[in-house]
Amino acid sequence: MHSTSTVLPSRTLLGPVGWVGRSALAILGYSGGVTLLALGAAGSVLWPRRSRDLEAAAPGFMKTLMHQLFWMLVMGVPLVGLVHIAMGSFLSLQAYYGSTFVEGTGAVVGVGLLRNLGGLMTGMTFAGILAARMIPELRILARRLSAGGRPSDGSGTTARHRPVETHSEAGVASIAIAPARLAAPRIAAAGVACLLLSQWGIAVGTVVGWQASQTMMGISTEMFFMMMMKMMWFRDVMGLIVKGLLFGVLPAAICCYEGLGPGALDDEPAGGGFSASHPAHGLAPPWATPVFRAVCLSCVAILILNSSWFMLVYHAVPFYGPTLLAPPGP
Repeated sequence: MHSTSTVLPSRTLLGPVGWVGRSALAILGYSGGVTLLALGAAGSVLWPRRSRDLEAAAPGFMKTLMHQLFWMLVMGVPLVGLVHIAMGSFLSLQAYYGSTFVEGTGAVVGVGLLRNLGGLMTGMTFAGILAARMIPELRILARRLSAGGRPSDGSGTTARHRPVETHSEAGVASIAIAPARLAAPRIAAAGVACLLLSQWGIAVGTVVGWQASQTMMGISTEMFFMMMMKMMWFRDVMGLIVKGLLFGVLPAAICCYEGLGPGALDDEPAGGGFSASHPAHGLAPPWATPVFRAVCLSCVAILILNSSWFMLVYHAVPFYGPTLLAPPGP
């Protein structure tokens, strides 16, 4: 009678396989959570549920949207402007030192910013602003909601109003809907703010590149803007609008998920300040990891969206349009 022995592979050999599987499941779970939160936020705007407890759980949409839009623009305008000062001067100097497109400097600067760099750099800069501000704010709001408090507006400050009646059916519904209600105005404000900041950044970069081309290369204003308009496509303008909105909406959804999703109440110190285990001698606050993760994931998502737009819009159709070079021969 023969016996067959089964030798199980060692954990060392299966370790990489398990890591790949866990990583794939984590990515899918995270993406699904962000998508569900974004869909819930959209649903809370399209089909609002009106009740006294819901209003106690989350402030008004327009009031929060205007407050969020205000601070996003106040913080974004100087940072995006500084980034695009560097971008405009760099593109102008690149045309000069390359000595190939000197007369086409307007196209290199203006179209380069409008087609790709303007929205991309604005989105990455804006992602850092959102993560640094929104995640701590939302984690504090989530803790206060769970404790029975109510945010008075979208500013992160609270007032001690009537507690949410979590024992009633309406109260349970309000707590369940609160993440979507809190995320909706922030995501909408981020989309509008990123679109406006993208236009602002492109305008700043174009003006800086124009002045640099005049000073260093002696290119006239007429030549600069004539070449810029000649090389510009309608799809560049549409890309600015579409990417400007998406580069604000997606990082905001990721930040809202980090601030309101699973684990939002686990590492938040009472009162929203620094805990005793994080004294003021160089250690990070408890929400440093979610902020860092949100910034990294937002930048990766922006890069993927930007590449996808280029491949689908510019390479999916005959893309030899206005150019400074002759198209390749047959």
